Amino acid sequence: MNDQREQLVLGRSVRLCQEGNRDEFKAIVDAYSQRLYRIAWLITRDHGLSEDAIQETFIRGWQQIRSLFDPSKLTAWLTRILINYLKNQRRRNTVPTAKIEAAVNVADPARADQQTLAAETASEMSLVIAGLPTDQRTVLVLRYFEELSLEEIVEATGWRLGTVKSRIHRALRHARREMERLGPSIPNPQVKIEKEASNG
Repeated sequence: MNDQREQLVLGRSVRLCQEGNRDEFKAIVDAYSQRLYRIAWLITRDHGLSEDAIQETFIRGWQQIRSLFDPSKLTAWLTRILINYLKNQRRRNTVPTAKIEAAVNVADPARADQQTLAAETASEMSLVIAGLPTDQRTVLVLRYFEELSLEEIVEATGWRLGTVKSRIHRALRHARREMERLGPSIPNPQVKIEKEASNG
């Protein structure tokens, strides 16, 4: 389905949901459940919390669907609901952090060769990124596993564009220092990320 056709279908689905069509919302749930669950699990590494987060995201999504004025932003809108839920759970100290190798293992194998953090460097990169704060981990998950644009991350997180970029920069600085400490045996998958972050 090309982008224009997809936008038309998406717009129709959102409009029907806003008119109270629960069956159409079930179609949205089916379309987005796996993606949102992956995001939640990459951040939390907890299946139970991820399932709770997805359920709550769709409950709130249905309740708030009339507030979505631009159907093309549905992905970012649902992601923002999810992230806000996880933030609230973290404030209650119930969300653990994930290791980066777990994130790579959850990534779709068919797209593994397209991931900026390649699967073959997963165990090494876990040593580099394991200590990242959750906000930095979140932005990397959204950008380099879910392949959201910087603008979509802004929509999804509510952070300013400069905040998103600065968190990427801080994560990359940490990664560079750790790779230098661990030695030249670790491939550097960050070059493309750094270039984009600096140019974006």
